[in-house]
This record gives sequence, structure tokens and C-alpha cells, in this order.
Amino acid sequence: MFLSTRTPLRRVLCTCSWVVLASLGCPLAVVGQDDTMPDADEAAFVADYGTDRVMTGDLPDTEKQYQGVVKVEVATLTPDYSMPWQPGNYSGGIGTAFLIGKCAFLTNAHVVSNAERIHISQYGSSRKIPAKVKYVAHDADLALIEIDEKDFAPFAELPYFELSQELPKLEDEVRALGYPIGGTRLSVTRGVVSRIDFITYAHSKMQKHLAIQIDAAINPGNSGGPVLMGNKVIGVAFQGIASANNTGYVIPVPVVNRFLQDVRDGRYDQYVDLGVTLFPISNPALRKALQLPDDERGVLASDIVKGSSCDGLLKTGDVILKVDDYDVDSSGMINLDGESISMNELIERRFAGDIVAIDIMRQGKPERVSVQLKTSQTGWALEAEYDRKPRYVICAGLVFQPMQRDVLNDNKIPFHSVSLEVTEFLQGVNSPECKERVMLTSVLDDAVNSQLPPQGSYPPVVSKVNGVRVQSLAHLNELLYPQQADQQTPFIVIEMEGDKYGRPIVLKRADIAAANARIARQYNIGRAVCLDGSRETITPTAASQR
Repeated sequence: MFLSTRTPLRRVLCTCSWVVLASLGCPLAVVGQDDTMPDADEAAFVADYGTDRVMTGDLPDTEKQYQGVVKVEVATLTPDYSMPWQPGNYSGGIGTAFLIGKCAFLTNAHVVSNAERIHISQYGSSRKIPAKVKYVAHDADLALIEIDEKDFAPFAELPYFELSQELPKLEDEVRALGYPIGGTRLSVTRGVVSRIDFITYAHSKMQKHLAIQIDAAINPGNSGGPVLMGNKVIGVAFQGIASANNTGYVIPVPVVNRFLQDVRDGRYDQYVDLGVTLFPISNPALRKALQLPDDERGVLASDIVKGSSCDGLLKTGDVILKVDDYDVDSSGMINLDGESISMNELIERRFAGDIVAIDIMRQGKPERVSVQLKTSQTGWALEAEYDRKPRYVICAGLVFQPMQRDVLNDNKIPFHSVSLEVTEFLQGVNSPECKERVMLTSVLDDAVNSQLPPQGSYPPVVSKVNGVRVQSLAHLNELLYPQQADQQTPFIVIEMEGDKYGRPIVLKRADIAAANARIARQYNIGRAVCLDGSRETITPTAASQR
């Protein structure tokens, strides 16, 4: 079980327990990276921080270098998706960041997620300096935080940390710097690189990326700290495994470089993926049926995500033989930089808009297709959500929310109970126009809903309102609270997916306004609708005043 390593403030003095972030596998899409590394002239730092080249030269003074490693203290507001109208839960945590440019510090996304306030403090100083998030990549668990220029004086003479331009090798010695539990001052631990692999990042709970495993101690509070080999950063400490001894994980330079290159244009565009589920072809009979030679080449495309990069270009049953002229074996692996690694790593280093050539075998005939890469189409349901308010619509005590991981978790809905719905949505089985599935997650007791029929499906997934198929939460809001008088029918009829017995929910429209007012008072609901999930503002709607 992978664990993030930001230290919750409430646990600093009483326990060493790690915050468990359960990781669910996702067989619905495949992602990957590019085989090129930026050269030294394309520095791994953001240009607007004034660091156009990586640092070169002799090993810097250790004391000065360590002063560039800062403690990050964060006050957080975590949403409660079981009661989405409430502000959430206040807490805090401690992590680490390090200086990579003028006023700029690199850390983990999970260190600063859902942050209300951020302060950093320098090694050897008790002064707390306000900071803010400049860029964040939740899918890669990385973030850039910055401080005001007027507060930069203590760091002005310090060297910036340099990112290595290559991966370490097995048994290379490294040291991890940070502010873990057990003390208040900087900690340095040493170890060796024990594995380089493709693993699930605990923060997103879905995305898989390259990671370096080391046996140096990485504990709560180490998150976001630099891991050095010599005087260069080979990665950022970010998670561990509760059941394993001396097993810590580091986000390596290819992932860090990709993030820093992505934000050069002033925004983060997220990872791209092919949107293809891969199935290994190890069965000899299957290879013969697909008219493939017995050479261990080729992996089967078993599902295509609608709207993804490969939608309309690849088909279920195609055999992928090459990606950008890299041979793909029967388990989806390629030889990259002398290592056998998932073809995901090749795609993952690319950006939205890049073109990838894929050689396939389709019904026994070879073809080549050019795929323009897009960002992942599966995050709406499978990834954890951060830095946003829950979206919801409440009507007569019925609470509707999108089918999304945090909604499922907080409402104690097992993921397996909606896995078929998710799969069918991604494949466009029910309605190609559907943008997201919407669930009835709870019923707030009131006279208006006390006689509603029991629902046959679990969880209840909304199908139609007054005969119109629901395409999204915003569309549901329009159907429940229409703006046009001619659309305001006397009754609202809500149908659920899988209802074989004709038991729709029927509400009398004339009763809804009074019921909403009663329920709002009883449950302390400020507004009945939230469609804009930004933390800064919630877009008002006519329904929110009801």
C-alpha cells in the first residue's frame, strides 16, 4: 500500500502513523512517455524565474546548499463529499521543498493540496515566509511554490539545486533531505537505488509513472524534499510502503523535467495518453488466430476510450507492433535507454498535440496510423480530486453528484459497484453525448420525499428526467430547474439506470420550493446547487436561490 509522506500537524507530536492513500488499479486506459531528455541549454527550470540554464561547476558548499531546503507548513481545507454543501474539514501538514530558481521552490502536489495557507521556513531560521502555489500537477504529484521577491533576500546568495540529466543506476548511493517527523531540524538520510520501475502514484490514486525505489528512510515530512546523488537532484521524495522496511520512492528526473517543461507556457496541461487498454498476447492459439508469427511481438488493443487519442484510429482487436519505431513485445514492453520498460514510458514523455506513429496488424494486414496525443479522458471518475469544491445539485432533499472517486469514497460506495457503468461510459455504450454519469448519493429526509419508492439499483445512477437522457450534472440541473416557463411541467419524473420495474421518482414541482427552504434550514445548506468546483467562487444559478 503506497503512502504519501506529508506529515499531518495533528500527528506530529503523538504518532508516526502514515496517512494511507488507497490505490485502485485502472485497466481502462494506457499512458506512457518520450525517449528524449532536454539538453543543458533547455534548462529544467521555469524561464520566468530567471534560470535559463542548469547550474554547473564544483560541488557547492553543503551548508549553503542545505539552506535551500525549506520546511513547508500548510493549513488545509479538505472537502466532505458526503455533505458537499458543507465547507469541509480543516487540518494541516508539514512537508519539504527546495530552491530551483528565483523565488521558486519545487515540492510535491500532495504537500500543498487543498491549501488555505502556506508558509516556508529556511534551514536554521524560525522565520515563516508566506508562499503560494504557482503550478501544480496532481497527476504527477509535483508542484512549484513561490514567495514574494521582497522575502527572497535570505535565499539570494544560495545556489539553486541542479536537476540531473540522467537516471541513476542500481546501487548508486543517494541521500534524501527533508523535515520528517521526529524532530524540527533538517534531516539527511543515505541509501542506495534498489529499483527503477513504473508504479501507481498514491496522490492521484490512478496515474502510473516512472519511480525510483531507494532504501534510504523516507518518512512523513520528507515529501517534496530533494534526493541527491553527488551535488545533483535525481528526484523528489514522495511516498513509501507501509508493509515494507526501508522502501521509499522518488519521482525521477524525466517526470520532473516533463512537469517543468509543461508549465513554461504559463499553465499545466496534464499528461497525455493513448486511451487504449492493452491485453498481453502470450497464448499461442491467440497469436495464430490473430495471424501473428511466434516472435513474442505485439500487444492487443482490447478497448478504446471514447474521445481519446486513439478513438477512431485504432479498433478493438488491433495488434500494436511498434510505437515510434520502438518494437512492442507481447506484454506491451519496449527497450528504452537499454532497459525493458512499458511502452507507457514512451508516450508519457510527450505533450498534447504531439504526433506518435503506431504500427499495427489489423485483420492480418499491417498498417501505420498517426495519433495526435490528447490529455487523459478518464480522470473525471478514476482520479482523486484536489483544490476544488464538490459539485452537487439538491432538489427536494435528493442529493445528486457526479460519479467520481471522492464522491464514491466519502459516500461509502464500493468502486466495483460502478465499474461496469464507468467502463460503458468510457466506451460510449449508452450515449456518446454523455459527458459524465450522475448518481443519487443521498436523500435528506423531508415530507416531500418520504413516500418515494425504493431504488432497485445500487448506487442509483440517473438515466432520464422527464424522458430526456441526462448528459451531465449541469444538464440535470437544467432539467430539474428549467428557466423557460413552458418547460416547467407539473411533475418531475426521474428514471434510474437498471430500473426494470418502472419505479421512477416523481416529484410535484409546486412542492419543491417550500421543501428546499425547509431542508436548507434543517441541514444548514447555503445553496442548493454548486456546478463550478473552483475554490475561489461558486457560479450562482437560479436554482441556488430556491
